[in-house]
Amino acid sequence: MPIVSTFCKKGGVGKTTFLGYLAHYYANQGKTVLVISADDQNSIFKIFGCENYVFDRDDDFLENLLVGEKKPEEVVFEARPGMYLMKTLNTDRLSINLTLKRSEEKKLRGLIEDFTNYFDYIFIDFPPSSSRLTEILLDISEKILLVVGLDPLGIDGYKNTIQYFVDCDIEIDKISHIIPIGYHPIKITPNKSLKELKILAQNYSPKAIIATPIKDKAVIQNLQAEGISVFDNHTMKDKFHQKNLNEISKDLTEVYKSIVL
Repeated sequence: MPIVSTFCKKGGVGKTTFLGYLAHYYANQGKTVLVISADDQNSIFKIFGCENYVFDRDDDFLENLLVGEKKPEEVVFEARPGMYLMKTLNTDRLSINLTLKRSEEKKLRGLIEDFTNYFDYIFIDFPPSSSRLTEILLDISEKILLVVGLDPLGIDGYKNTIQYFVDCDIEIDKISHIIPIGYHPIKITPNKSLKELKILAQNYSPKAIIATPIKDKAVIQNLQAEGISVFDNHTMKDKFHQKNLNEISKDLTEVYKSIVL
């Protein structure tokens, strides 16, 4: 089954949010989904209001599974029906082990392969920083969704990502879709950035499909503060925010429908 990653060499562009809602969308379609957090901040848990799970125990991380201390069912958390999360403890230390002990890499690859027997989709969330863990998981990924903020720093993130893929010998053709985030129809910067992104993509990642740009909505931050997903059956307190929530849900649904995984 597909192993899909979201990535960008720029923080704060919305990778985790986009991936988390994508996972929830598929779970709502009746699919069984696992989200592996390769970011030891484990921000994906906060999006769904279950950040307490990160600190409840100190023996149920990906690392504990790799060393054989835990079984797979003991290190996954069902955040929503059909949608499971897995956390990491220390990605720097894990990356050192993967570099120094080649057997650890084989074990990690085998572990992810085993999970494909139990889940319809495996999604992987990354920090913007790079590591050996990042390289291996990107190599394992069948498709990579490159999330790009529509501003000058976001465009730099796209350029840095392409350079990183070249330096680490990661297949650029694995970038199946580019997800522009932060669009506004009348603002100069997002429109200018989108035009530049299309030119860059044509030159450096021509096989990647540029998805419909996603508008930047402040209501998402309000939802995340309460641990509510846009795909939860949730009613906002006022009509204005309810309207925004409905628009976000509709916009994301259309984007997710257009992404063939």
